[in-house]
Amino acid sequence: MLENNRTNTGTKVKTIFWVVGDPSADFHCAKVINELRTLAPHINNVGIGGKQMAKAGFNLLYDLTVEGIMGFVEVLKHLNKIKKLISQTIQWIQEYNPIGIVLVDYPGFNLHLASKIQDLGPPIVYYISPQVWAWKKNRVKKIARFAKKVLVIFPFEVKIYKDVGADCEYVGHPLLDKIPAMRKPLAYSPPYNIALLPGSRVQEIKRILPIMIATAKELKKIYPDTQFFSASANEQCYNIIREVAGSFPLTIFKENIEEVLSIAHAGLVASGTATLESALFGMPYLLVYKTHPLTYIIARNLVDIEYIGIVNIIMNKQVVPEYIQRNAYPPLILEGLKKILEDTQYREVMLENFQKLRGKLGSPGSF
Repeated sequence: MLENNRTNTGTKVKTIFWVVGDPSADFHCAKVINELRTLAPHINNVGIGGKQMAKAGFNLLYDLTVEGIMGFVEVLKHLNKIKKLISQTIQWIQEYNPIGIVLVDYPGFNLHLASKIQDLGPPIVYYISPQVWAWKKNRVKKIARFAKKVLVIFPFEVKIYKDVGADCEYVGHPLLDKIPAMRKPLAYSPPYNIALLPGSRVQEIKRILPIMIATAKELKKIYPDTQFFSASANEQCYNIIREVAGSFPLTIFKENIEEVLSIAHAGLVASGTATLESALFGMPYLLVYKTHPLTYIIARNLVDIEYIGIVNIIMNKQVVPEYIQRNAYPPLILEGLKKILEDTQYREVMLENFQKLRGKLGSPGSF
């Protein structure tokens, strides 16, 4: 049964159908929905999203943000579940008959869904375009073919889409509104606070956090008074982080990465939105990432870029050291972490590049 499809006067309510699968996108889209409810209170925003969107008044049919399915091997393991959800989503779209469909990032699911719904009628808007410029260019053409409008959050993406005929517009990066300026510099002397940010997906946390904790244990031997902090995207992530950390003294902030970034002298951060948040906040860090070996081999053969970290990609150079797969080795990471803490010039160069990065992202005002 459809909910809220008519007003008290009997007028049919207009609906926008959203598909959001990532915790970071859930946060950003909650802000957008808040604005939409002010500007167009008669619109019913419904679909797949997360708890932050639901708090903003979104009619949540399915919470995809807790699934955290990413990577080629991981997707294959959940293929039947994904197929069923896509079929259910198509059915929901047909039932609600929305005036528009908004797909948000999450390319593994959304690009497949788009190929199934592009002929249903409602125009498709792609918000927070996947980082297709990192992949073989057929993905850019694919999005241009089915999306009536592409809304991007990086200025340089506009030309990439317009070159293949897409109607594309830069709408600002939401993190610039969330983090309007870098934090004030911290004093670098013991005791240190270190951030361990292993991602917002269960599979990432289970694979990456043990590496971070092993590194942290070695750092604690050098600086015994060091304290370690993490942040969870949701209750499920909190429980997994707590479970993986075990008896290791790790303070976890629920849904509050800003608190961690404001007090940490340095951090170990998994590839994802948190790397950009850390840079904009002004927290020096190392990128640490490990995925299924087969997923990594396939990805490296598909991507056209040298780096996986968004900061390095945008700056077109290594601003942040990347410790990936075999190089995600605690003794190597430890040396990099010590360099951030002990080498003032090295640290200041990284922070100067973070400031330049902010300039490349444009101005606040995405909401």
